[in-house]
Amino acid sequence: MVNLKTSIAALVKDAATITIDDIPNHTIDKAINLFVDTIGCIFAGSTAEGINELKNTILYWGSTPHSTILVSGEKTSAPSAALINSVMGHARDFDDTHDLAANHGSVVIVPALLATAEACSPQNKTPKTNPFHTEQVSGKTMIAALAVGLEVTNRLAMAFAPYLHAGWLPTTLWGPFGAAAACGRILHLNIEQMHNAFGLAYSQIHGNRQALLDGALAKRIQPGFSAASGLQSAFFAANGITAAHNIISGNFGIPILYTEGKIDGCYIDTGLGSFEETMNISIKPYPSCRCTHAVVDAVMDIKKQQMISWQDIEGGEIFLPPNSMAQIGQPFSIRGNPTVDAQFSAQYVAALTFIHGTPRIADFHTDSVISRKDIIRLASLFTPIEFERNTVEIGLAELTISMKNGQQLHSRIENPKGSPKNPLCIEEQEMKFMDCLDNSGITYSNKIKHLLLNTTRDIINYDDIAQFVNLIQSFAEDADT
Repeated sequence: MVNLKTSIAALVKDAATITIDDIPNHTIDKAINLFVDTIGCIFAGSTAEGINELKNTILYWGSTPHSTILVSGEKTSAPSAALINSVMGHARDFDDTHDLAANHGSVVIVPALLATAEACSPQNKTPKTNPFHTEQVSGKTMIAALAVGLEVTNRLAMAFAPYLHAGWLPTTLWGPFGAAAACGRILHLNIEQMHNAFGLAYSQIHGNRQALLDGALAKRIQPGFSAASGLQSAFFAANGITAAHNIISGNFGIPILYTEGKIDGCYIDTGLGSFEETMNISIKPYPSCRCTHAVVDAVMDIKKQQMISWQDIEGGEIFLPPNSMAQIGQPFSIRGNPTVDAQFSAQYVAALTFIHGTPRIADFHTDSVISRKDIIRLASLFTPIEFERNTVEIGLAELTISMKNGQQLHSRIENPKGSPKNPLCIEEQEMKFMDCLDNSGITYSNKIKHLLLNTTRDIINYDDIAQFVNLIQSFAEDADT
C-alpha cells in the first residue's frame, strides 16, 4: 500500500526554488538538445493529417493573440498555442521518450513554455488589468525551466511505472505536472502557489491508449491536452486558485486511485535529485513508436550479420516486453489512419526495415503505407510474442528470422539507437532536424536550414523568447511554400 509519509512536498519545493546554477551543466546541455529536437518535430508535424482541422477549430473560436502557432505563424491564446504546437510535435511520433517511464516529456513541456514565455513578453503589450507577472523570458530561464519540468514529469512517471495498467498513457498522466512546474517557474510561483499548480494539474490528468489501438488521430492530440492543462494550472495558481496538496498521500491521491496504493516513493521524496531522469531521456532516430526502435535495430543487426534477401524470409518471431506488446504487438491491418497503423506495428516496421532500411518520415505517409504491398506481405509473416514479463522496459526486443533454406538468424537489442547508452551523434541529430524541415511543407534552402538549426541551438543566449519565435517564423516566411 501507499507509504503515507510520501508526499509531493520535496518535488514541489525544488521545482519552485532551484536555480539554474543548481542544475548540472550536462543537464542544461541535454535540455538544449531536447529543445532543438522538439522544435524539429514540430516543424515536421505541421503538415500531418488532422493538423489543419485542429488549427481551424482553434482559430474559429478566437482568443487573445498572445502566442504563436509555429510554422504557419497565426497568433492565438497561450493554452491553444501550447495545445496545437504539442500536437504537431507528436504527430510524426518522432519526439523524445524516457524508455523506462514510456513518457514523452519535451513534446508537452516545450510548447507550454514557448506559449507562456510569449504571453509574458512585453511585446504583447498586455493590458494593465493583467493579473500575471509579465516580463521578457530569457532562453536561459526557459531551458532551466525545461530541465526542471522534465525531471518532475519523469520522476512521477518512474514512481508509478511498474504498477500502471498498460492501457494508461503515461505522457498524459504525468505531462501536466511537468508543464505546470516549468510554466510555474516562468510565472515566478512561490512554493505555496506551486503546490496549487501541481494540485490543479492533478485535477486534469487523463489519458488512455485506446485511440492508439483504434488507429485514431486522437492519439496525437492527447499530449496537446496535457500541454494546455499544465500551462493553465500554472496560470490559475499564479492568480490565486487553490487546489489539493495531498496528491500523493491523500485518501484520493494518485496511488490509491491509479495503482492500488503502490508507489516507488524514492523518486519523489528526494525532490529533483541530480536530474538523473532528464539524462535518461532518449532522442528518437526513427519516426515511429519508441517500442519499435529495438525491432528496427534488431533487423539492422541481422542484415549486418549476413547478406540476405528479404524475399527468402519464410517467417519470423518478434519478442516484445509487456509495455511494447500492448502498443505494437497487435495484428497489423490498415484502417482509417494508415500512418498510425504502421507506426505502431512491430510487424510493419520490421518488414519496412528489411526491405527499405531504417525508417524515415516519408515511409509513414498514408499513400506510402497503402501502396507498399511488398511490406504488407512481409509483415504478415511475422508473429509478435510477449516475453520478459517482469520489466517495464520498452527499449528491448528479440528477433528470430527463419529463412526458406532452413537457416535461422537471431538478434537481441537492449539499448536501441538514441538511448543514453547508445546516443545519436551530432551529425545524426542534424540529419534528423533537416529531415523534419523537409517535411514541413516549406522549401528551405540549405543556408536557411542551417540558420534555423543554429538559431535553435543558440536558444540559451536569447534575452527574450518572443524574439526567438519571431526569428524562426521569419525564416518560414522568407522561404518558398
